[in-house]
Amino acid sequence: MAAQPESPALQANPMRPQYPDKGKGRPTTYTPATAELIATRLADGETLSNICRTPGMPARQTVHQWRMRIPAFADLYARAREIGMESMADDVLTIADDDTGDTLPDGSPNSANVQRSRLQVDTRKFLMAKLAPKVYGDRVEVEHTGTVEHAVTLSDRERMRRLASFLAQDAAAGVTIEGTARPTLPASPDPDAGEGARSQPLNEPHARGDDI
Repeated sequence: MAAQPESPALQANPMRPQYPDKGKGRPTTYTPATAELIATRLADGETLSNICRTPGMPARQTVHQWRMRIPAFADLYARAREIGMESMADDVLTIADDDTGDTLPDGSPNSANVQRSRLQVDTRKFLMAKLAPKVYGDRVEVEHTGTVEHAVTLSDRERMRRLASFLAQDAAAGVTIEGTARPTLPASPDPDAGEGARSQPLNEPHARGDDI
C-alpha cells in the first residue's frame, strides 16, 4: 500500500524536523539510539507505520517485540504516543486553517480539496479520540461515588407469597417459631338462632338424625 501524501500545509511547515535516511537494512537489535529516534518521531505526530517505512528503521513487528520485552522502551513508547496526540492536534489546526487550493482559477470553490482536508482532519480526530479518549473523546464519563437506595413497595399478595415461602423453608429445616399462643375463644352464638340453640353447651356435640 502506497504512502498517502501529506497536505501542503504540513509539508511546508518549517518547524517540522527532517529525519535523514540511515541507509538500507532492517535492524533487529535494540539500541537506545534507535529507540530515542522512534520516540522522537512518534512524539512529533508520525505514525509507527510511516516511521518503519524509513530505510534503516526496524520493522513494525520488531518494534512491537521491543515493547513487549523491554519495559523501558514500552514506557518511552507510551509517553511518546501521548505527546504525539498533542502534535496531531496541532496538525488539525494547521490543516483546517490552510485554504491553499480551496479556490479554482475561475473563482469557484475547489470541493475536492476541501473534502480532502476535511478527511485529513476527521481521520486525525478519530485517532485522537480512540488513543486518548479521556482528553480528546466526545463522551463525558461521570464518576459516581455515593450510594443509591431503591425503595420497593410490595403488594399484599406478594407479602403473603413471601411469608408462605419463608414458613415452608422453616418447616423443611425443622425451625419452629417461638412465642406464646393465644387461647382460642368460643364462637359467638348466632343471634338469629333460637333460645334452644343459644342455651346449648358449646362443647356438647349436636345429635345427628341417624342417632335419634
